[in-house]
Amino acid sequence: MKRMRSKLLLGLAGAIAIIAALPESGSFLRSIGVSKSVLREIGREADRYAKQTTMVTSAGQIYVYDGDTIKIDGQRMRLLDVDTPEISKPRCSYEEKVGYQARDRLRDLIGQAGTVEIIDSGTTDKYGRNLIHVEVDGRDAGKILVSEGLALRYRGGSAAWRERQRHWCG
Repeated sequence: MKRMRSKLLLGLAGAIAIIAALPESGSFLRSIGVSKSVLREIGREADRYAKQTTMVTSAGQIYVYDGDTIKIDGQRMRLLDVDTPEISKPRCSYEEKVGYQARDRLRDLIGQAGTVEIIDSGTTDKYGRNLIHVEVDGRDAGKILVSEGLALRYRGGSAAWRERQRHWCG
C-alpha cells in the first residue's frame, strides 16, 4: 500500500509539474483549489524523485537501483563482493529501512565523487548482470557500505542467504 501511495503521489507530482510549467499555470492551479500545503508536499515528493534519477558521471550515466545494483548507460550491473538489504521484497521493516539507506548512500557516493571508475570483473551473475567494483575518488564504494554497516560482504550460496536473513531480520 505504501509503494502504491508513493507511486500515486509521484504521478500526481509529475502531472502537476507539467501543468505548472505551462503558461498561466498559477491561475489554473488556484482555480482547481490546490492549496499551498499540497503544493509544498508535491514539491517534496518531486525533490525526492529527482534524487532517484540518473546521474551523469565520469563513468557514464548511472542509475542506482539499490545498494548493490546499478545501471550504467542502460546496462544493469551488480557490485561484486557486497550484499545490501532488499528494498523490492524486504522480509522485515528493518531490512527495508537499511536497504533504502544503502541505496541512498551509494547514490550520494557516486553523485558527489569527483571521479567514478567502474572495474568490470569479466564475469556475470545468474541474472546476466556484469559483476563490478565501483570506485569513487579511488575508494571502493562496496567496502564503504560494508564499513558503514549498510552492506555485508557477499560470499554466495545458501549459507550467505541464511546469514543475511539473520543479520537484517533477526
